[in-house]
Amino acid sequence: MTSVNDAAALDDHDDKPAATGFDGATLQIGSEANSVPEVAFSNTRDSEPVGKSNSNNSAQGGESLSRNRPGSMMGRTSVRSTSSRTSVRPGVIQDVSARSYYCYKTSHFERAVDECKSIVKEDLDGAFKSAWLLTEIDHWDFEREKIILLCEQSMLVAKYNFINESLYEYKRIFLHIINSIGIGDFSYPNSSLMPERRHGGIQVRWDQGTQLSFGQRWNPWCTDIPWITLAHHPLIYNRKENETVTYNVDEFFESLVAATSKVFTAKRPNDTLRVIEGPITIESYASPASLVFNQSGIGYFRDRNGVSF
Repeated sequence: MTSVNDAAALDDHDDKPAATGFDGATLQIGSEANSVPEVAFSNTRDSEPVGKSNSNNSAQGGESLSRNRPGSMMGRTSVRSTSSRTSVRPGVIQDVSARSYYCYKTSHFERAVDECKSIVKEDLDGAFKSAWLLTEIDHWDFEREKIILLCEQSMLVAKYNFINESLYEYKRIFLHIINSIGIGDFSYPNSSLMPERRHGGIQVRWDQGTQLSFGQRWNPWCTDIPWITLAHHPLIYNRKENETVTYNVDEFFESLVAATSKVFTAKRPNDTLRVIEGPITIESYASPASLVFNQSGIGYFRDRNGVSF
């Protein structure tokens, strides 16, 4: 078990970002109770913003960024996302077999969430709000299946074995220590030999602008990296899967921004939460190990033709 706390201080475009600067948008959420968030879209080729809006539902002027929600968190039911900001281009990712995933078997996810609720401490985390099953991409570019619990004061990231139905480990991240939340397409540095990522996701950071130490950067098992990168669970790409809320990172992003901005109002009234829309760089240059690991789906608990791991 690991915990992140105050003492730690704490689709259409898949091209790699140009090296000349950031091409995206920044949404700053103020901490005033009655304030309306402003969205200012900036184009690095021009000195003036290309658009500005005070609406939570839309923002004009972004070339490829949409602020439409893919579904509703009300009641936890929705149909396939048609306006996801992090979904792949049509036809790029093939349909996946849902039956091979243990989490998809009857009531497995519900039982997993019930067990993971045991780690929620109301005096620390506040009331439990909702749960998602997403993909975590670590700092060495390895993908793993994780259950995300969102509470009033924190988010908990749990590694759960769906085969023997047991909780392996978890990490607690308090919402008030978060300094930025990014959403957009994943990309690698221009000098990277890694193939293009075919989807996007979100990145939650509480690093306060500091750089990783040598030990953190070159230790693939390091557990105190001051950010987390999340993407859709592969089950969202199953053609027959209509319940996409559970596996949809966009839905989690919307709920996380709302919960964190509420915490900022109470605990950090003089600070601002930065919500950034634009490319998210994964600093991997040449990693055959992660390619084999990810393409084989080793980070997910599956039935592999009679062999389960």
